[in-house]
Amino acid sequence: MGGFYARGYTMRHGYSMGQTRMKLAAGAVLMCLASVAGAQTTLVGGGATLPAVGYGGDVSNRLITPTNGSLLYAYSHVSGNPATTYCQTGSGTGKKILAGNDTGVANVSAACNATAVPTGFGGTGLTQPHFVGSDSPLSASDYAAYGAGHSVGQPVQLPAVAGAIAIVYKKTGVTSLKLTETQVCQIFSGQITSWSDSRLAGSGVPNTATGSISIAYRSDGSGTSFALTNHLSAKCGATSIGGNGVATSFKTNQSFATAAAAYLSSYAGTLPASGNPAVVAAVLANDGSIGYAETANALTAGAKFASIANDSAPTTFVNPSNYGSPLAVSLSYDKVIADAVDTNGRPTLQALPLTNQCIAVVDPSNYATPASGYPILAVSYLLGNSQGNGSQLANVQSLLFAPYNSAIRTATANIGAGTGLSFLTNADITTTKINGCVVN
Repeated sequence: MGGFYARGYTMRHGYSMGQTRMKLAAGAVLMCLASVAGAQTTLVGGGATLPAVGYGGDVSNRLITPTNGSLLYAYSHVSGNPATTYCQTGSGTGKKILAGNDTGVANVSAACNATAVPTGFGGTGLTQPHFVGSDSPLSASDYAAYGAGHSVGQPVQLPAVAGAIAIVYKKTGVTSLKLTETQVCQIFSGQITSWSDSRLAGSGVPNTATGSISIAYRSDGSGTSFALTNHLSAKCGATSIGGNGVATSFKTNQSFATAAAAYLSSYAGTLPASGNPAVVAAVLANDGSIGYAETANALTAGAKFASIANDSAPTTFVNPSNYGSPLAVSLSYDKVIADAVDTNGRPTLQALPLTNQCIAVVDPSNYATPASGYPILAVSYLLGNSQGNGSQLANVQSLLFAPYNSAIRTATANIGAGTGLSFLTNADITTTKINGCVVN
């Protein structure tokens, strides 16, 4: 790992997002351009399912061809950039594909399967992806894995969007569910396991309701799980389950099974599923179930989800679908998430021996317990490679800047008020910074 830390590269500036893009009409000229650019004319990416509706629009398939209203569609059509594809693998697999150190398990050119857990982005002849989405920031082990898979360069990580995580449910007779943060803690820690539990009084659950609550959760490495457990570990504290007298707590992790290991045996039933759309589908298929997913996924599928009261205003229940106002964030640079959480299950930042400010992270503590509004939020990132982008260098640079490009933001209807997804503000992301980090 030390050798990778020691490797550096010269930051170069002066690339311009406004580089002149000539409109070539003559067939001969187009063929000449193709020979220079190579056979790959589509930017290939994938990863997080949480922002997939915002990035690609139609999430009915694992492999997304962006549709009108989405960020990637606007990237290609508003700014005249190449077409893109996006495979919903989940954040964990996305980061593995970016690392490229275990191509037998996670490979950019492997298939983006429609039903099974995808192991690739569906690329053709690529050795590395052009971009990756992840809602769980790079960890120390992710960074080391990247070093093992690359002889030069480093990963580049930039925050892109934020999202509200909805608590989705299906229960006959429950048409509207209003939960306090305490009730959310009790449900996911296995204290409330039945719809008849008196602690659900006043939530919209009729007193005649019966039956067990099954918990639907992400079975894959998931930034949505990271964000949910970032909130739960900060809000719920330690509880004693099953009368064993031993207080345990949530551990922030992209694996829900790891994060909630102390509580899994207390659930009345479990419904593990890969990807946000699959979690929503599992809830819709099982009466009496509760799960979690990005709000945009729940809206797209027509699922019911709870309004939740922030502890700062305990009688005001906030619908996550109203979320979408730009989220102000502050960034830390040259840091990753430490592999081990602290004694309270909270994530901590670990400094890297870097000074180039190409790995940016929003401290998870900054959005774990918002002071007001909807209380369960995620921050999602776009990642890329500092080197090896070849003829697509300028296109990759402009794609990583897309969430901050005002023309692209204006043309992206799937992110903003009423969508469950928001753009970011106060983030120190500029074309100069990106072009200095993504070089050849």
